[in-house]
Amino acid sequence: MQPEVLLPETDRPRRQALIVILATFLASRTLLILIAALVEFSLPTANLRSTFSATPILASFTGSDSVFLLGIASGGYHAEPIHDLYLDWAFFPLFPIVTRLASLVVTGNIALAGVLVSNAAALGAAWLMYRLGEPKFGHTTALLAVVYLLIAPGAVAFGMAYTDSLFLLLALCAFLAARERRWWLMSLAYGLAAITRLPGILLGVPLLVIVWQTRDRNIRSLLPLVSGPIALAGFTIYLWLKFGVWLAYLRAQVAWTDQTKTVVGGGLPSGAEPLVAILIAILLVYVFLLVYVRRDRMDVPSIAVMVVAILTVLVSGRLLSVGRYLAVAWPFSWVLASRTRWVQILVAAASGAVFSLLAILNFTQALAP
Repeated sequence: MQPEVLLPETDRPRRQALIVILATFLASRTLLILIAALVEFSLPTANLRSTFSATPILASFTGSDSVFLLGIASGGYHAEPIHDLYLDWAFFPLFPIVTRLASLVVTGNIALAGVLVSNAAALGAAWLMYRLGEPKFGHTTALLAVVYLLIAPGAVAFGMAYTDSLFLLLALCAFLAARERRWWLMSLAYGLAAITRLPGILLGVPLLVIVWQTRDRNIRSLLPLVSGPIALAGFTIYLWLKFGVWLAYLRAQVAWTDQTKTVVGGGLPSGAEPLVAILIAILLVYVFLLVYVRRDRMDVPSIAVMVVAILTVLVSGRLLSVGRYLAVAWPFSWVLASRTRWVQILVAAASGAVFSLLAILNFTQALAP
């Protein structure tokens, strides 16, 4: 008989965590696929949606903003609006670039590549979140927080061809690198995050807190944080040289901002009130978690992540995107996982239910993520 190979005590929790994370990830992806199938094969209006791919199931995962992101991956930025008044300048380049590269291994299928990139990034982010939380909160709490992350209301976007999971992966990489004092890696991750989505540049706020707390408080210590502004400036100059418009991504954002004001302002479409109520309820829950967070369990950089996420929603006015904007603020999941057992069970049930509801609304495009 072969002698039993014993894993070091420090390896056993991580192996268990990996198994649970994989199981939760696969279960949530299976649920999304089933919901997509239900939408596509049960609703006669499913073929009227705006999607990048016409392939069954894949169509549900490449709707709404995915049309613009995958269009950039396929043919670059366009001078004219892609749909109505919407210019694709509002979307940042890293996700399309990674998708384009990934398409090389799936025979050029841009839609499939975009969905694979988003899901692979979500899985990687889940593992990094466990790595980041385990030393601070312990194995059980850190693992439960990852489960909450994967079934958060806005986590539906992590399965679609959206930028959110890639941004989350880079943000967690930057935080983990900063904790381990690998400043070059933090700088690289922050620079890439800044060209993944517009709020990415704001990741510099919590990272600044970490640098200020752990390094000498002088200008030289802040040099790793210049990568974000440099990356954003590079993208700004690129669009200016290509289209002759300064700060083109901000100009393109106006169309989405106006549309959001129409939906949540005085001109509500008939029957939209329940959807807006759901979005407001989600925002209020996150605000409640921030206001009543236990300061002895959450450090200043983590609180900064939560504050920046909520302010992003409030300042941008993008209530329609509240779920995914707040899902990437991972410390909220740490807060939930630190509650009592009955609260944890209630949170898991409620999150799973709202996750499923938003998946239906997102896939039908009754509500764009």
